[in-house]
Amino acid sequence: MDSNLIELKIFDQTILLLPQYAAFWVEKKALFVADLHLGKATAFQKMGIPLPEGALQADLHRLTHLIDRWKAKECMILGDLIHSKIGLTDRIIQEFALWLQQSPTQVSLILGNHDRSLKRAFPSSWNLQIYPDSLTIEPFYFSHFPTHHDVFFVWAGHLHPQILLKEGPDKFIMRCFQIEPKLGILPAFSSIVGGAYVQPFSTSRIFPTTGDQIFELPSFS
Repeated sequence: MDSNLIELKIFDQTILLLPQYAAFWVEKKALFVADLHLGKATAFQKMGIPLPEGALQADLHRLTHLIDRWKAKECMILGDLIHSKIGLTDRIIQEFALWLQQSPTQVSLILGNHDRSLKRAFPSSWNLQIYPDSLTIEPFYFSHFPTHHDVFFVWAGHLHPQILLKEGPDKFIMRCFQIEPKLGILPAFSSIVGGAYVQPFSTSRIFPTTGDQIFELPSFS
């Protein structure tokens, strides 16, 4: 097993936090990610904002690598697979359809707020298992939006958590996992989205990641 990861035990289950903005449930061989925002670059380009090309291909390549590396039997996307309807061009539809066809694992999607513009009209070429609000696989409850569950530990996305680290005059903004006693929030998987600074509680465990290295910050208590 890689040394460059964080292993958590939650409700007697093993979860690996991976530096590539993903988590892996060992017992179920399930990889889960959040907030891919496919088509964001295209949508912004149509509005005259020159975001770089190639993000879609890079993100899908990274996801393929993780699926292969961990021999995942399932890949769960915790919302915001797409960014907006305007960015979902024929090219992007075809590229993601091809990726799904070539993927060795079942891919499921819990709809996020950005996905809902298409929830009745997802491309027929996309072989996805779609869940409108949430998915429960005991002892976990998977959702796009961070929420509370009386019984199960919640995994969610949506917030794109990041943290500002300071060292003298230097400042670094890093994506992070935010882990609470019964809630885990994943960093955005997309390489071209911003984020919200986390507001740690005394119970928070924060795991910044560079995309290659992951570590835990000291306790906030």
